[in-house]
Amino acid sequence: MAERGNRERGLKAALHNPRVSEEAKQRDREILETEFGEHFEKEPDMSSSPDIPEESADPIRFKQTIGLRSSTSGEESSSKGKTRSSSAGARSSGLQDEGKDPENVIRGLKAAISNPNVSEKAKEKDREKLRDLGEPVD
Repeated sequence: MAERGNRERGLKAALHNPRVSEEAKQRDREILETEFGEHFEKEPDMSSSPDIPEESADPIRFKQTIGLRSSTSGEESSSKGKTRSSSAGARSSGLQDEGKDPENVIRGLKAAISNPNVSEKAKEKDREKLRDLGEPVD
C-alpha cells in the first residue's frame, strides 16, 4: 500500500515540477487516470510554480540542478569561487589554467608516493612533479 501511495505522490509531484517535460507530464497524467482513477487537466498556470533558477542567482545550485551541461558547454569550472591559501600562489600558475586546485594536486601526488601499490617509476615521476611545483620531496 505504501508503494502505491508513494508512486501516486511522485506522479503528482512531477506534474507540478517545472523541470519535467510536457511529454513526461502527459504520460504521468495518463498513469494517474488509469491506475488511480484521478483526472488532471493540464498543469495550472506557470506563474504559481517556482521558476527554474538562473545561473546568475546561485551558480553552484544551478550547476547541481543541470548536471553535466555546464561542464560540457565550455564554461569555467565551479572552482572559480574557491579561496586559495597564499602559499599556492607561485605553484598554481600551470594548474589554474587546467582548473585544478593546486593543493589537491599536491595532496594527490604525495598520496601516490606513499602508496605501496604504485610503481617506483610512477613515484619518481610524481616526485619530479612535486619538485616542479616547488614542494619539498621526502
